Amino acid sequence: MRKIFFFLLSMLLGTTVQAMAATAPDSVFVVKDGRIVSAYEIGKDVDNITFLHKTVLTGNCVRIGDETVEMKSAVVTYKGSYAYIYLSPTAGLTTVEQIAEGSYLQVAVTTGLLGKNVHLSKFADDYTDNDFLQVMYFDMDKFTNDDNYEPVMFSTDDWADYFADGTANISMEDGQLSVNFDCLPIDGGQAFLGQYKGGFTDIAQSPYHFTVDGKRMEMRAAFAEKVSDGTAFYLTPGNIDRANDLENCYYYVRLFVPESNMDGSEIDINGQKQYELTFVDNATDVNNPQTISISNGKTGNATGSVSVLKNADGTYDITIDVEGIGRTADRQLQVRYNGEPAPYDLSLPNEFSVAGADPVTLKGAAIKHSDGLYTIYLSTKSDAMTATDVLAADIVVTVPDGFANDDMVHGFSGTSENAKISVTYDGVKYSQSTTSGTAPVALGGNAKLTVDGSKINLDFTVFSAKKYSGSIKGHFEGNAAQL
Repeated sequence: MRKIFFFLLSMLLGTTVQAMAATAPDSVFVVKDGRIVSAYEIGKDVDNITFLHKTVLTGNCVRIGDETVEMKSAVVTYKGSYAYIYLSPTAGLTTVEQIAEGSYLQVAVTTGLLGKNVHLSKFADDYTDNDFLQVMYFDMDKFTNDDNYEPVMFSTDDWADYFADGTANISMEDGQLSVNFDCLPIDGGQAFLGQYKGGFTDIAQSPYHFTVDGKRMEMRAAFAEKVSDGTAFYLTPGNIDRANDLENCYYYVRLFVPESNMDGSEIDINGQKQYELTFVDNATDVNNPQTISISNGKTGNATGSVSVLKNADGTYDITIDVEGIGRTADRQLQVRYNGEPAPYDLSLPNEFSVAGADPVTLKGAAIKHSDGLYTIYLSTKSDAMTATDVLAADIVVTVPDGFANDDMVHGFSGTSENAKISVTYDGVKYSQSTTSGTAPVALGGNAKLTVDGSKINLDFTVFSAKKYSGSIKGHFEGNAAQL
């Protein structure tokens, strides 16, 4: 009898709710003691509770406002601690380059968030500062036809200006990619949600990396210096092609291993095999760069190993895996490299560049010394400059006697002697007087000059020249014609 009663009651409640729902299809009903006691409209706040109207998508697609775009291709790639997911409305695409030629959805997510249910309004409480998620839809047609177009996007550190809240879940399991996200727009905003479940092209992460305290970066540059009894290797995640730029990188490491130990065997840093390891950190504290060195018998609390394998084709396999280094014995360093290092050469080419553009070769120089001032003329055309060539010099630099041959860089700002330093390029003279005042042509500049008979060694820089929205930098070392 009790079972029949509950069955009849459930039927009655179902009939009642259905009847009310027919008159208020966008409502949430509250039932108490078998009776509907109230109904609330979806999307309206009631006692600080908002009942969200769930948008239902069909198939693999992205919704932007009222527009729905079907997603037919997926590519996943990796960089450092991030996974990058690209969805495209074009079928059959297998590379990021192909996808970027048209409209696409991009998801950038730290790998630790994969498989997690991310709630935007709770993100700061649930996750760390190192966790991050960003979703963006780029419409190629709108970008091409509208100069003011901005892609629709949200990220875990910048969403509140566009959305009231949102959720996301990104995962990859058993060869299947799953992407789900749904953002609640603020009043007047447009919907942004999407879903994808299916196959994808996985562009595997390179096994070669430079990892500092768990932060993984791409291994980008390597240099080899021949020293007595072996080779010193310089490795960095910095995107450089010259060894003299190592000091400008966030991190780099120097590893020395004797030729006899380049057999790929593991060298215990606390063992008997010879090695030297130096880690330079210019990023953690920019005002106090750190240099950490360990070697045989001088390891402190550090543990780990290094290895170098010299291959017959001139390439090297290098592995560094150490921890417990540094003053506080809590730093970790893992590096893997394979390739042919460039020569460790600290000499600079004779060239200059403007605003980061491709460098231009400086072929010749001439020097004039009078009234306590060196004037150097640089040419991109003539190897042996004459008095006539000086008139068409590409760059002219002046340095007072007091600042030459002291192996120091001197800036425009300072005393009346500093005011004598200048760099003239493309008809504009950059100096103390022209980079100060109410209408400066640049933020400043400097020069360094060494003169040894007919040979000169000159470095010069103009910072943020307004005419080019960038800096002018150059170097020349060699013979200079005497004028």
